[in-house]
Amino acid sequence: MNTEPVPKPTVSVVIPVYNAGDYLEECLQSIADQSLGFDRLEIVAVDDASTDGSADLLDAWAARHPGRVRVVRLEENTGAPGGPRNRGIETATGEFLFFADPDDRLGTEALERMVGAARRDGSDVVLGRIRGVGRKAPITPFRKNVEGGDVFSCKAVWTLTAHKLFRRSLVEEHRLRFAEGVRLAEEQMFVVPAYLHARSMSVVADYDCYHLIHRDGFPHLTHEAPEPGPFYANLRDVLGVVVDHVPPGSRRNSLLYRWVILEILGRFKEPFAELPDATRALHVQLAGQLLRDYAPPELVAELPPLSRLRCLLLSQGAEEELTALCALVPRPRPTPEIPSAPPVPHARPRPRLRGRIRALTVALAGKAGR
Repeated sequence: MNTEPVPKPTVSVVIPVYNAGDYLEECLQSIADQSLGFDRLEIVAVDDASTDGSADLLDAWAARHPGRVRVVRLEENTGAPGGPRNRGIETATGEFLFFADPDDRLGTEALERMVGAARRDGSDVVLGRIRGVGRKAPITPFRKNVEGGDVFSCKAVWTLTAHKLFRRSLVEEHRLRFAEGVRLAEEQMFVVPAYLHARSMSVVADYDCYHLIHRDGFPHLTHEAPEPGPFYANLRDVLGVVVDHVPPGSRRNSLLYRWVILEILGRFKEPFAELPDATRALHVQLAGQLLRDYAPPELVAELPPLSRLRCLLLSQGAEEELTALCALVPRPRPTPEIPSAPPVPHARPRPRLRGRIRALTVALAGKAGR
């Protein structure tokens, strides 16, 4: 590990690196080119036991930029970014922390604009606009600049990735760390408490601060089906933080809505029907318990009809009906250029199940009307 100190860096950019040699140079160069000035930055790159040329590339950058590029090398691969990011936090010395991924890049003025907002507003967290390049990126939080806001005015829960600017004193005061051993949504146990503890938050919406890039052949954990046990346990921890910090009522529900729609009900779409039987059963059991614990009736009542139906089925543990519903409401698909094979027979729900779903829908509509 290269531990030569950087004199008073303004920002430490933490990068978890695993087999990203084809794209890492572009990421590093986008940091070195920051208008804030490379002399005010340090890069803390944590190599998660890469087996390609990533380690050699990092060593070369550290040799060319002594004290500016600090390399932490892990002997065994952790399997997810949480652990490497935590090692980066422990190594960083900057006034602020920014978390980047090795296959993405920063806009040239990104750190200057975000640090400027933090200093102007006394903000502990700054959201810089994320631009998707070949993939989706959040829109809702970046419709306008926000000066001195909070988790509500910034609509911050609609962007929970780590690609933000955080004041390091906030991180250390509250011992904020990423979840380890979790391969999806591991950022949330760091980002959500940071939002809720922040004295002030800002949004830089008029500049593309971070370019979230789709790379063919480069694995992204967001495309994987999560293991139910660790996934829902992590969500339970995150939701526990929300309810501990926000009193019951409409404001809390406005935050919980995001997790109900995206993280919980989002698991019960077309791919759910293709999971093994035991995995489907565990999803239903754990998601249903989360809904019972964290989705009050008044929140469920405000959901769209199909989402309310999914909630009803989950609350009843109706795995068979949920599976059929997922097959009945498929995702839109482009028309193939070559005729595809006939659909697999078991993908069509049996008439008895369709009838039960219709009956449940009618019952749900009756409850909503009372």
